Amino acid sequence: MTQTDSEHSSNLLHFARAVYAEAGIQPICLHLQDEYDMDVVLLLTCCWHGCFFGELSESQLARAMAFSEPWRMHLVTPLRHSRRWLKAHPAEATGIPASEQEALRQRIKALELDAEFMQLRALAALFAEPAAAPDTREAEAAASIRINLERYRDYGSPPGTHRAAGLNEAVVATLVRASLRYR
Repeated sequence: MTQTDSEHSSNLLHFARAVYAEAGIQPICLHLQDEYDMDVVLLLTCCWHGCFFGELSESQLARAMAFSEPWRMHLVTPLRHSRRWLKAHPAEATGIPASEQEALRQRIKALELDAEFMQLRALAALFAEPAAAPDTREAEAAASIRINLERYRDYGSPPGTHRAAGLNEAVVATLVRASLRYR
């Protein structure tokens, strides 16, 4: 049975939302994002692909990065910085009613989430033709998730750099466990 692009995309969106909502996953992802400059959308995409399609090839990862890096840099990150700046700077000091500033911050947050969901849909479309047949065994899926996360961690940087400290064995194991619940 072949999935349409829309079904494929929805599965990635559903998977990403479900895994991110698992206890302990959000703080891990945000720590990796803030301290190690890792893209949460790409982390979850690596897990999803490993769960359902196996290892990402180097060329697939390169295509994902070629799309995601500028998308994140020019769209998602500026929205996130604006949202966080508003939260850290009380409106009363500027004469803006706090309720208006909070409403603006919530609209920016919604735009940030929309941009991340668009990124997920674009990545799902990029992988509409998976490189390998789906892994049927849990052990194979777990190994593929690990490999995908390691490839993403090491992409464009020498092995053993600061990203390795963030995406360590304990973090990878937690992401694998959470991901396998949605296979």
